[in-house]
Parts: sequence; structure tokens; C-alpha cells
Amino acid sequence: MESQHIEHEHPLVFNEELSNQREKAYCSRCLARISGPSFSCVECGFYLHKRCAEAPLEINHPFHRKHPLVLLPNPPEAYGYKYFCDFCSKYGNRFVYHCSCGLHFHVKCALFTFNIANKNFGVFEHIAQKDP
Repeated sequence: MESQHIEHEHPLVFNEELSNQREKAYCSRCLARISGPSFSCVECGFYLHKRCAEAPLEINHPFHRKHPLVLLPNPPEAYGYKYFCDFCSKYGNRFVYHCSCGLHFHVKCALFTFNIANKNFGVFEHIAQKDP
């Protein structure tokens, strides 16, 4: 299974499992360590979690109903090379859900809050639960 993603110039290959070769690979969208199903680029070492690769290019977010959030590979030029995430209050410099009014979310922050607001809890089944 291969995928050609808009923001990447090479073909991406689907990987079912994490292999030893990618133990220290990080997702180019959410910057978290790669685990589980993912896409990778053989030519340049670009990686995406499957869930990040499938992230919508535009979200009508329930926490911001005024305008849609648009997924961009980089912050808009007006913001320089980094942006401030309005959810977690941390900076980011790649892939951002951006609104024309200046609202910014990391990919994982936008998807997390979107799924919680829409009660789409099935996407969290992969998270291990600890007994208190």
C-alpha cells in the first residue's frame, strides 16, 4: 500500500508495524515517536502516523465555530517560523491547524479536542489505561 501525500514530494509506503529500523523515528506532523501503523519515505526519512496522514485538511472545530481550521505544512509567513498553540500554550514550527483570525493548534491538539468535543472516543482505544 502506497500513498502520495500533498505535502511530500516522494511516494510514501504504508507500514503495519514498527520495525527496528524506525525505533527512533518521529512523525513529521505531530512530532511524537512513531508507533503502530505509519507511512514512511524510503528516500528521505519522512514519517507520518497513519492517524496523522488521515487528518482532515480542514476542520470545522466545535471550539471555534467562527471559521474553519486549515491544515498547513508550515506557519503562515506573517508568523515567522513558529506559532503558539492556543490549546497547549507551546510553540510549534511545522504542521499547524490555522485559522484566518490567528488561532493556531498543533495537529495533535486540534484532533484531540475535536474528537473529545464530538464524543468520538473510539479513536482513543489505543491509549493504555492504568489502574490507580
